[in-house]
Amino acid sequence: MPAKDPETAPVPAPGADPLPAALDVLRTARESGLSAALARAVRHLGFTAPCSDGGLCVLPARTAPDLRGWLMAGRVVPVERATVRPGPRHELAEREGLEVLRVVPDDTAGPGPDQGSAQDLLALAGTLFAALRAGLAEALLERAVAHVAGRRSGDRPLLERQLVRAKVADCVAAVRACELLLTTSGADPHAAPELHRRLDEADAALTNLFGGAGYLADHPARSLYVSAYVGSLWAPSPRDPGEGWS
Repeated sequence: MPAKDPETAPVPAPGADPLPAALDVLRTARESGLSAALARAVRHLGFTAPCSDGGLCVLPARTAPDLRGWLMAGRVVPVERATVRPGPRHELAEREGLEVLRVVPDDTAGPGPDQGSAQDLLALAGTLFAALRAGLAEALLERAVAHVAGRRSGDRPLLERQLVRAKVADCVAAVRACELLLTTSGADPHAAPELHRRLDEADAALTNLFGGAGYLADHPARSLYVSAYVGSLWAPSPRDPGEGWS
């Protein structure tokens, strides 16, 4: 992420249409992967990074110095009012160019300058992360179809097997449904929990298409697992959006 002046960092305007930002993140995830898309999402959040209530945050490596605030526990904590330490190691996240941080607010840290928009930022974060996951799923879908098309079962291409064709069709339908919901909802934050639920199903189906290889640490499908881990810190649980963060 390029350096920037914290005083002029873009801050999402209240009520602004989140769809252009969501589509930008989706496109970046599809073309450049998880780390690049996460960096774009941070930029669209006004260089504010979501954390769990306990202060865990996952970011592209070396992004922290560019931030202007941490979004946690329903408030924005300015960077100068928090101490940042290395978090627990996560090997798969590191393979994706990410790092885990632990953010500890100062005892005197009160509401930050963006406190009034904290909930809006949280909702936008959930939408942007759904777009990120949709972009990753689309890229992995292309790989999965190519993988199945290149394998044979006996004297026939694996893709000609009815069960395999059905699985591929299910994956295509799941990924396209997520993209359609994202665009037709106008990236309404209330649609994010349903998007994440569908993406959970799409990710599981995609990983299964790769067979045992999809569960290896050096396989590109690991980005789906890592994105689910990051999402548990970035956004409320998609299965019960009324609960707090992980």
